[in-house]
Amino acid sequence: MKKIFLNLILFGLLAFIGCLKDAPVVQANSEENNSADILIYLESQGDYINSQQMPSLITATEVYNNPSDKIILDIRSSGDFATGHIQNAINISPAEIINYLDTSDPNKTVVIVSLTGQSASYYTSLLRFYGYTNAFTLKYGMTAWNNDFASKWINHMQHKGLFNNKVNNKPAFSPLPKLTFSNSGDNIKEKVNSRIQELMSIDFSESDESEISISVQNLNTIYSTLTEEYANTFIVCYAQNQGEYILGSSLDNPGHLPSAVYYQDNSFEASDLRSSANLQTIPSNKDIVVYSRIGHSSAFITAYLRVLGYNARSLLFGMKWLFGFDQSQVKNYPYITGS
Repeated sequence: MKKIFLNLILFGLLAFIGCLKDAPVVQANSEENNSADILIYLESQGDYINSQQMPSLITATEVYNNPSDKIILDIRSSGDFATGHIQNAINISPAEIINYLDTSDPNKTVVIVSLTGQSASYYTSLLRFYGYTNAFTLKYGMTAWNNDFASKWINHMQHKGLFNNKVNNKPAFSPLPKLTFSNSGDNIKEKVNSRIQELMSIDFSESDESEISISVQNLNTIYSTLTEEYANTFIVCYAQNQGEYILGSSLDNPGHLPSAVYYQDNSFEASDLRSSANLQTIPSNKDIVVYSRIGHSSAFITAYLRVLGYNARSLLFGMKWLFGFDQSQVKNYPYITGS
């Protein structure tokens, strides 16, 4: 059976991976190497997740000032949408977005809207992998649009009792997740798109724990003071520099969750998540929790890891203990009520 695990310990394979951008669309059968095929394909298509385009965010001001060239898709519940939404926004479930966009104007900017922007980031990431390079997330979601929606970000508290400054080294390289497909598509693009459509239907809760989101409080429930680890869980701190990892808002404030491991983000084109860098130091046999500055990038990364077969979740509200969200982020633009 063909098994390509991209074990980056092998130097010869490193040289091969370095040339992935020249790789053609490959065939993918129902074999254990499909996650490697997906990785090769996504990197050959521009390596979006490690590019300077990620995270693809758009501000409330830009949407408000230039509404005519936007398709605004609000993925909140119908009740939340009726309470207040951006003018001309369309209330839609994430699972329906791809079918909707297939018949929409490709020249318009697609803006995905959620309450805090975190779930919108997850689905925008999947849309980018699908090929919608015009898809963006409304930064901070409706909380930045008007003060009537801002309490979710402003009032959120994160308990830091377990935080520390201990530097945790990256693990050894390990195989990619095993991933198979049941569909009979002929090439990897069709199989990747089919997987993305499946992932679009999974719920991302911005309030509590879900299959693809988790809070610091939820993590605390599975932390063992005896082993100083979370149960079967690997924590990825996706940050611009070691300072964001080691220190909090002051020198006396611990900087990260216990056992968290620092991964360089895509600033300065130096991402640790490339196949030729440290992607495979993320263990495939554990649950993965990713956190970033404001919870947007981590949701994008979570989508990427789940496409590859990792059981990944995004930490809600990111490093709010360090970067926060305050009243200055709220624009108080008008909104529409009703369905």
